[in-house]
Amino acid sequence: MSRPQSTDDLRFFDPRAHIDQGKNRLPHWDQPGGTYFVTFRLADSIPQEHLALWGSERTSWLATNLPPHTAKQERDYHDRFTARIEAWLDNGEGSCVLRDPAARQVTADALTHFDGTRHWQHAWVVMPNHVHALFSALPPHNVEDIVHSWKGFSAHATNRLLGKTGEFWMKDYFDRLIRDATHFWRCARYIRRNPTKASLGSAAYTLYEVPFVRDFLDAERSGGFPTADPQH
Repeated sequence: MSRPQSTDDLRFFDPRAHIDQGKNRLPHWDQPGGTYFVTFRLADSIPQEHLALWGSERTSWLATNLPPHTAKQERDYHDRFTARIEAWLDNGEGSCVLRDPAARQVTADALTHFDGTRHWQHAWVVMPNHVHALFSALPPHNVEDIVHSWKGFSAHATNRLLGKTGEFWMKDYFDRLIRDATHFWRCARYIRRNPTKASLGSAAYTLYEVPFVRDFLDAERSGGFPTADPQH
């Protein structure tokens, strides 16, 4: 299977197809071969008092929005809860051990190791205390197993590198099943702009984009006509 060269080569959310909804603490949607925007974070990246209030509000929302969730409910969930987590992450709380280039490289290696066999990476950024990744799963691999592999390998290897023990990543993660090309490019822009939004210098993060993503965003930024997906 060849690497995708545009969003025309990707599979997005199909409302007519079956959706597997994960049973972890957070809602997870999965469709075979789907494209996803995923966020996972270090265990100490958000103050406990913030998480306590956030958790109480989320519990109330889940009690009145029972699964299976509609696409509208899924968007509402992320608008209410995922966006708030992402704003807190950009405050740079916690140990921020991924500010260390060697530690950050471990996570970067995990993200790319099975590229082309378990998934296609499109764009990702490793920030000091969290990761955003935009990718497509390759059947039979699903998003939950892919993220578990990334987190498991990088946690053990980074703790070993730094001479630390204990919980490294927060147990769960946030994922969004990409709905269409417009949604894809919105997530790709978010990944590229996240370091600037968090006021980071170039030595504090690692950004990766495949050529069709990089070319499109570069052309868009310069005001030129994008060479990929010009219809969007």
